[in-house]
Amino acid sequence: MRTFPKREWFGWLSTLNEEENKALILGGLFRRIGNFRPDLFLTSFEHRLIFQKTIYLLQAFGLYLGFTFTWYIRGPYSPLLAHYGYILARTKGEIPLVRFVKAKSEKRFEEFLKFLGSKKNDAEWLEILASIHLLKKLYPNKSKRAILQLVSLKQPYFSIQKCEEAWNHLEKYRLI
Repeated sequence: MRTFPKREWFGWLSTLNEEENKALILGGLFRRIGNFRPDLFLTSFEHRLIFQKTIYLLQAFGLYLGFTFTWYIRGPYSPLLAHYGYILARTKGEIPLVRFVKAKSEKRFEEFLKFLGSKKNDAEWLEILASIHLLKKLYPNKSKRAILQLVSLKQPYFSIQKCEEAWNHLEKYRLI
């Protein structure tokens, strides 16, 4: 498995340009997570949603990879991350697994995998988790009820009960 150099986490593939390096780092992480398929990324909106929300939530775990997110129709969205997803989806050949250099970061990544659990491929679950988290981050003084109402107004296909379940999951992992 590859490891991240301390500050230059994309610098281990010197024959590729920076964008290709970053895309392969993402690919190495997604190989460990197990919820990225290039063929589906190119053809399935749901798979692109899973890609976006997975990285958003990974960064919410404190493993910042350099992507900023804004509130969009289906929750947090990063145009730059989408760009790297398309690069990754068109990458040919084997993508090496990657690990974090710092033991603390690697441990946090393992906790992230537990957080995702069996729902790592559930686009709606990842969307609701990421949406609640981002709204609580944007509006830290709003109550739980107000945040859940914002989510259900923007994304009416989520019931308040499903929002409650997601809130509790985020609380369990101390993300809100």
